[in-house]
Amino acid sequence: MSKFQNILFVSHGLASQNNSLDQALKLSQLHNAKISGLITCPALPSSMSEYKETYQTSLVNTVNAELSSIGQDLNSFPIDIESNTKPAVSVIQHVLSGNHDLVFKEAEPASDDPKGFKALDMKLLRKCPCPVWISRRHSKQMADQKVAVAIEPDVENNEEMELAIELLRTARSIADTCNGTLEIISCWDFLMESYLRHHIWIHVDDQILDKQVQAMKGEHQKKLNELIEKSGISGDIKVHHLHGSAEELIPRWVDNEDVDTLVMGTIARSGIQGLVIGNTAENILQAIRCSLVALKPEGFVSPIK
Repeated sequence: MSKFQNILFVSHGLASQNNSLDQALKLSQLHNAKISGLITCPALPSSMSEYKETYQTSLVNTVNAELSSIGQDLNSFPIDIESNTKPAVSVIQHVLSGNHDLVFKEAEPASDDPKGFKALDMKLLRKCPCPVWISRRHSKQMADQKVAVAIEPDVENNEEMELAIELLRTARSIADTCNGTLEIISCWDFLMESYLRHHIWIHVDDQILDKQVQAMKGEHQKKLNELIEKSGISGDIKVHHLHGSAEELIPRWVDNEDVDTLVMGTIARSGIQGLVIGNTAENILQAIRCSLVALKPEGFVSPIK
C-alpha cells in the first residue's frame, strides 16, 4: 500500500483555528514518516529590515506554540522559513530539494462561501510534483473521519490506469488511518441519451435505448471492478456507481455523505509541463467543501525548478 515517508507541512506562521498540524503529525506517526515545516510569509519592506529577525522568530514561535499545545517535541519538527511574494514557488522548491512525497497544508481562509480553493492552493494543485493534501477543519476525530476516492475507470492509456490504481491505494492507506472504510465513487453517463430519448425528430424505441444505457452501465462497472482488483486493495470498501455527470454528482454526494477527505487525480497526462487541470476536475475542486488529497500521474514534471 502507498505510504508517505517524508511530509512537508506548510504554514503561514499565523494562529490557526484549524487542526491541520495535529492531523499532519498523526499522519506522520501512523506512517512512521519524517515531517518538517515550512513557513511562507510576505517579506518585510527594505525600510523595516531591522525587524526581520523578530518578525520571522515570531512566526516560528507561533507554530512552536501550537506544537507544544499538542504535546509535540519541538526538536523533532524542524522548521524553515521563506519570506517572498511567491509562496507556491517556495513550497515546490522545498519539495524538490527535500525529496518530499506529500505536502500537507491548511486550506487558505475562505470567504462567505467555503466551497473551492483559493489561488495559492490551486497553484500547488496544478504544479506541485508530489501529492498535495489541502486540509479543512474537521469536527470529527481522525478515527471517525470518512474518506472517499473519485475514480474514472475509462482509462485511455497505461499512465491513466496507473494513476487510477495509485488513487485507490493511496485512498485505502488514508482510510486505514481514519474510520477504516474506503468509499469509492465513480460516475457514468451515456451522453447520447439526452439527445435520443423522446426527441421530436429522432424516434428511437425506448427499449432499444434502455438496452444501450444498461450496456454502458455494465461496461463501466466492469472496468471499475477490474481497476479495484488490479489495485490489490482490501478491507472495508463501499462502491458508489452513480449515473450522471461527475462534476455535478461528486460534490453533491460528498456533501450529502458528509465526506471529510476526498482523494482524486487532478491531471490526466504528464507529458506537458504544468498542464492545466482538466475541466471536470477543476469544476469538482471549485464545488467541494471537504479536505482534498490530489495526485498527479507518475512522471509529472513541475514547471517550477
